[in-house]
Amino acid sequence: EFLAGYNIFKEAMVRRFWSRQPHSQIRPLLLQKLYPYIKDLATGGSYLNAFFGEGLTDTGSPFYSHAVRWRNNSRTKRFFSSELHADLAGAASPLDAITLPEQFHTWHPLHQAQYLEITIFLSEYLLSSQGDRVGMAHSIEGRYPFLDYRVIEFSNRIPAEYKLRGLTEKFILRKLAARWLPEEIWRRPKRPYRAPIHRSFFNAGTLETTLELLSESKLNQTGYFKPGAVTQLVNKAVKGAKLSETDDMALAGMLSTQLVHHHFVDHFHIPEPLGAGDDVKVVVDSRVIH
Repeated sequence: EFLAGYNIFKEAMVRRFWSRQPHSQIRPLLLQKLYPYIKDLATGGSYLNAFFGEGLTDTGSPFYSHAVRWRNNSRTKRFFSSELHADLAGAASPLDAITLPEQFHTWHPLHQAQYLEITIFLSEYLLSSQGDRVGMAHSIEGRYPFLDYRVIEFSNRIPAEYKLRGLTEKFILRKLAARWLPEEIWRRPKRPYRAPIHRSFFNAGTLETTLELLSESKLNQTGYFKPGAVTQLVNKAVKGAKLSETDDMALAGMLSTQLVHHHFVDHFHIPEPLGAGDDVKVVVDSRVIH
């Protein structure tokens, strides 16, 4: 995030470059160099142009860099029940909750994109659900070298061209690594870790639980999603059909929601508070302390 190490930053820069000549047939070809780990995306052609071209010239928007991602994620709403849509109809836009620094509009576009990624995605999601909550639940304090405050302060003072040089991400880190690492390592393209979402939940070990959570009866009980639409997607996954990126995202979101409801609505138990004379046992190094 702090050294522009993700494709979303390249995507935003390519789209801005393309927006200066929106009718160019050459400039959007750069999009084919992004997301090499998403199968068939590089050969998308007209599909890529249409997908990334929506809102292309809206470069004055403070959310320009993330508009494509947010629009893509919103496709999951097609599974929302009519009741949920009704409840959300009068709700304020999530964008209204985003507070931007006073000088945000004067920043380099890359720094604007980094701010959104760091304050919304990194801190509120990644470090929460995949970092601090997991660690603290087991009395472990996570320490992340690249998130050391001195590294962050230094990175925030670096000009944009030292972070993203052309389509080379983490440019200054690569130059530093070249002192000690072989070229095939420090020049290596970005390789994200990706979870095999539907394969993780539609296999012999997890299928029964997955089908139960996404069953028509459970969906009707929780009321968040359309049973018919969900059932179609579930059948597609069970048959081993190819699922799109948005299908995988939808499955992850719906399963997460159903699990949260199961554990914290249907089966949430608040223990009785301890009384003055209650005996409290604490286990320390296998020793029980009263």
